[in-house]
Amino acid sequence: MFVLTMLHEWMKVDTFIDLLKGLIFFILLYSQAQLHRHLIFPFFLSQRYGVYIFLLFISTLAVSAMLLALDYFWIAPELFRGEVSLGMGMTYHFVLCLISTFTILSLFLIKQYSRELHNRNETQLLLSQMNLKYLHAQLNPHFFFNLFNNLYGVSLTDPQRTPSLILKLSQLMRYQLESGMKERVTIGEEISFIENYVAMEQERTGKRCEISYNYPNADNLLATYSIAPLILITLVENAFKHSVTITNRWFVNILITLDDNHLIVETRNSEADEKLKNPSIGIGLVNIKERLNMLYPGSYDLKVLADESTYTTTLKLTLNALSNG
Repeated sequence: MFVLTMLHEWMKVDTFIDLLKGLIFFILLYSQAQLHRHLIFPFFLSQRYGVYIFLLFISTLAVSAMLLALDYFWIAPELFRGEVSLGMGMTYHFVLCLISTFTILSLFLIKQYSRELHNRNETQLLLSQMNLKYLHAQLNPHFFFNLFNNLYGVSLTDPQRTPSLILKLSQLMRYQLESGMKERVTIGEEISFIENYVAMEQERTGKRCEISYNYPNADNLLATYSIAPLILITLVENAFKHSVTITNRWFVNILITLDDNHLIVETRNSEADEKLKNPSIGIGLVNIKERLNMLYPGSYDLKVLADESTYTTTLKLTLNALSNG
C-alpha cells in the first residue's frame, strides 16, 4: 500500500526526506482507513446510515485538508504555483482518501469472509464427524443386542453348536469394532461380514426361514471399490428382524450386485405378523439415511416397498465418493 501511494503521488525517493514525505502521506491515508474501519463503519453495519455518512464525510474532509496542507507547504508546493488550484487539490485528496479507505476496507472484508468461511467449514466438518460417531454409537449396541439374542436362541435349541457360533460371533464383533475406526473398507470385506451375519441367522432360524444370499464373486471389483463400513448391515438386520411370521411363508432374500462403481443391495422379506411386528423398524432406516446423506450426498437412492406379504428395500449406491478406483 505504501509503494502504491508513492507511485500514485509520483514521489521521487532520492533522499531520506523524500522517503519521509511519502511515509507521512501514507500514514495519514492509512490512519483514515483504520479510523473508518474501527469507529465509523460499525454505524453502517448497525443501519445508522445518516450518522455513518456524516462521520465519513467529516473524517475524510479533515484528512483531505491535512494532505492538501502537506502537499501545499512541503511535499509539492510547486504544483500549486501553476494551474492546480486549492479547490482542485482538495477535490483530488478527498477522492484519494475515499479510494484508499474503501480499498483497505475491501481487503479487510475479504480476509474476514475467508476466515469465517474457513471456520464455518471446520465447524461443519467437526459436527459431521461428531454426528457420524453418534450414529455409529447408536449402531453398536443395537447390533450387539441382535447378535447375542441370536446366540441365546441357539443355545436353547441346540447347545452343541454354541461354541462354534461364539467363534463366529467374535469374528463379527471384531470386524464391527475395528471397521468402526476406519473411514472406508473394501466391498469384499463388507460383503464377507454380511455373509457371516447371514450364516449366524441361518443357524438361529434353522429350517423355519428360507434364506437366500447372492453377491458378486468378482474379486478384482470387490477389492477395487470401497465403502463406508457397516452401511449395509442395517438393511440386512431389518430384513431378518421384521420378517418373522407363523401364518405365512417366512423368507429373507438378499441380493447384492456390483456394476463397475454402482452397488445395488436389495432385501426382500416376508411381512411380519401383526402381533409380531416391532415398532422400531423405522429407527434403522432413519439411521442409514442419515449416514448416507452425510457420506454419499446425491449419490444414492433408497426405496422401500411394502404390501401385505412382502417388504422390499432397494439401495442403489454410486461409489465414486469413497472409492479408490
